[in-house]
Amino acid sequence: MRSMRLAGWRDRQQEILPGVWEKKLNYFDIHPLAEVFRGIVYTSVLWGLLAFGVYTIYGIVAGTH
Repeated sequence: MRSMRLAGWRDRQQEILPGVWEKKLNYFDIHPLAEVFRGIVYTSVLWGLLAFGVYTIYGIVAGTH
């Protein structure tokens, strides 16, 4: 009798040859969400640094006039 753990493991695998198993792709393998979130954070930080730099330069220029 197969245990529930083994049954679940076999559901996520695909036998391509006898004894050779290939992992089925799931949603997170196809859609790499971590990379998307990392990109969003990275661009947000860059936009924040750009805004800070522009505001700093504007403050310097406005302060000299």
